[in-house]
Amino acid sequence: MIIGIISGCGVSKNGQSKPQDSSYAPQDTAGQQKGAVYPLKLKDQMDREVTLEKEPERIVSLAPSNTEILFSLGLGDKVVGVTNYCDYPEEAKAKEKIGGFANPNIEKIISLKPDLVVATDMHQKPVEQLEKLNIPVVVLAPKNISDVLESIEMIGEATGKTDESQKLVETLSQRIKTVEDKVAGIPQEKRPKVYYEVWPEPFTTAGPGTFVNDIIEKAGGQNIAGDAQKAYPEYSQEMIISKNPDIIIFSHHGSSKQTVEDILKRSGWESIKAMKDKKVYYVDENIVQRATPRLIDGLEQFASIIHPELFK
Repeated sequence: MIIGIISGCGVSKNGQSKPQDSSYAPQDTAGQQKGAVYPLKLKDQMDREVTLEKEPERIVSLAPSNTEILFSLGLGDKVVGVTNYCDYPEEAKAKEKIGGFANPNIEKIISLKPDLVVATDMHQKPVEQLEKLNIPVVVLAPKNISDVLESIEMIGEATGKTDESQKLVETLSQRIKTVEDKVAGIPQEKRPKVYYEVWPEPFTTAGPGTFVNDIIEKAGGQNIAGDAQKAYPEYSQEMIISKNPDIIIFSHHGSSKQTVEDILKRSGWESIKAMKDKKVYYVDENIVQRATPRLIDGLEQFASIIHPELFK
């Protein structure tokens, strides 16, 4: 359940930022795009062709990550339904609730009369149910930061917010480049080893195919779980000790109340370099596990932790 929530709050195919068979607005005499023309056809991040008969006016979001993207594009007034977990921005909390992330209430969604539902790749059954009712659904399924930027552009395209989405993506891309440029000259062998802890019992970390792995690498670190066989592997204490991370970062999701001090007191971890140097840090899970523009906040925070000499 933890990983399911992480995926929706935060975890497609890499490709062009604009689907090839999407419909675009005609150009004006200055060569500038005026806006979307409906009916609009596009392919979402599950390669599903979606047709929008008109510009959406009533939008339902099935994940906190999707809600954040909608609000970031100035679509908050058109959002009529969100999940119980949609808590950012503050205005999202006041929206009508359609149930949990894993089990949205289809009847409630229908009652809100949406002309667009934004889902994730973990909503296969709800998507099928809504499609049978001819309710358009766009599925977002980003696996890394590049995919998130594509998600933002896709929602901008679907909702007639192309200019806003492009400006946002340009700003985020520049921030990413700033971080990457600063760490570009650091040889791989000199990049600090980072252990990121998703959950303490059992010890669960983030491996390949996760936003955290992408963030660590872009921030100039080495993820000790970068060679894991799955996205969220469980590691034994002995394995963590043997990998001897230089830095420990944690973002426990849910009911864990552990603090930096609690981790520094863990028995048997005394030989780990991060513990000796007291390089243990907490980062809000919502800025590194949700597929939203705030991932770039997470990237910048990780960069300042991993390379304080470059970012402070």
